Amino acid sequence: MAHVLIATDMSANALRAATYAIRLYGAEGNTFTLLNTYRTAPAVPDQPTVPGDLIAQMSIEGLEAFAKTLLEQLPEPTPDLATVSAYGALQDVLDDLAKGEQRPDLVVMGTHSSTGLERVLMGSTTAAVIKAGLLPVLAVPHQAEYRDPERIVLADDGGPIERETLKVLLDIARWSRSEVTIVHVVPEGHNSEDEPVDIGYDMHLGAIPHTYHSVSGDNVLLALNDLVDQSDSDMAVVVHRRRGLFEQLFHHSVATDLALHTQIPVLVLQQASA
Repeated sequence: MAHVLIATDMSANALRAATYAIRLYGAEGNTFTLLNTYRTAPAVPDQPTVPGDLIAQMSIEGLEAFAKTLLEQLPEPTPDLATVSAYGALQDVLDDLAKGEQRPDLVVMGTHSSTGLERVLMGSTTAAVIKAGLLPVLAVPHQAEYRDPERIVLADDGGPIERETLKVLLDIARWSRSEVTIVHVVPEGHNSEDEPVDIGYDMHLGAIPHTYHSVSGDNVLLALNDLVDQSDSDMAVVVHRRRGLFEQLFHHSVATDLALHTQIPVLVLQQASA
């Protein structure tokens, strides 16, 4: 049983992400919460200030309408949907929820990307939530069409991995019977056959079908993106650890050189240790 938190701004992209998440997990045995955060509207010269209680009411009513539309788009059986309207920045609200008794297992967010993975990782709200390192995040590009995952690409950054970090991936791979390809990016000029294989993945994945693959390249994201496209993957997975390889993805000089067109969801797992 999983608790999936779907962050929504009530946009069409958010609706697509919510539909994807519920179809991925299934209604039976899982809990879904729709979250909308709001803040006081900024003052505009010569314009009346919007009262805070009115903004709060708009958030509540918007969530109710969003939930109704979402349920109409889902196949039977439909899930019970909880709704939470909260004041504050999204990452601050998630921080409180992550510390509570009803801690979510996963946060799902829609993205406004027209260039796939690049904007998934660089979009300001999504990037802030990922970099906060609070919870796993599933970022769903607006072009993504749902299909049961059959092939998942997991980017290996060479660091140690804990089973708890992989929990969301393991759950998805088990019930979807997906094959996981563990991809290690080797710097240009290095022999991929000389690179060590972390047997920890064998222990953690167990009976889940999985293979190893190495690609050469100095641009990690570009190499990963190429493999995702070539293998017709349904989901890409990366591990975010503080001061790790994934932090490089947020560096402006890297992002501006990318020409990515990945249109599949990206699952970002969180591991505190480097």
